[in-house]
Amino acid sequence: MTPPPVDAAFHAQESRMRMRHRVQLLWALVVVCVVATALIWGLWVVPVSQSVAEAQPVPLGETVELPADGVTGVWASGTAPLLGLVECRAETADGSPLGTWSAPSPGWDDTLWWMTHRVGFSPVQSIADAGGVAASVTCSSQLDAYDGQFLLAGDVTAGGGGVGLGRMGNVDYPAGTLLALGAVGLPLFAFLMTIVLLVQGLRTRRSAR
Repeated sequence: MTPPPVDAAFHAQESRMRMRHRVQLLWALVVVCVVATALIWGLWVVPVSQSVAEAQPVPLGETVELPADGVTGVWASGTAPLLGLVECRAETADGSPLGTWSAPSPGWDDTLWWMTHRVGFSPVQSIADAGGVAASVTCSSQLDAYDGQFLLAGDVTAGGGGVGLGRMGNVDYPAGTLLALGAVGLPLFAFLMTIVLLVQGLRTRRSAR
């Protein structure tokens, strides 16, 4: 017995429907990227950048009062931070130490350096929330031969947390790194994907004529 003839028109219509659904999914992905970009820039990049611009730098070795609430970022400039010699000690008024952690890499300084409105300053550490009590931080150089400045501004580590990714979700990626990469990568992806979809749409219309 010979197989029944293939309905070429049916398969062509089915192929067009699959293509249409694929294009719709890609447009939805572009919208998600645009929304995520707006959130990252509006809630993280711009506030952090403004806080750096408004902060007053002081020489290394001085003690500065911490904000009452929220995680605080330490930004430094000069020879000592360039060589990785800056260390910070934060404590409350009663002498209780506050947690500190280093800024992740890659992070803000690798992707959003052009948004730092103080030339030469880069994030080096973050200090835990003081919980509303009076606290202070002292940043100094490990070697007296090298100096520099530091200031307190927005935190670029998103509280020092991580996001579990990978096949089983057991690989933690620093939230600050994901935000920094997303702030640059998501709008670029959305822009390029929009161009590809528009060009593909024009070609489809021309072929349909």
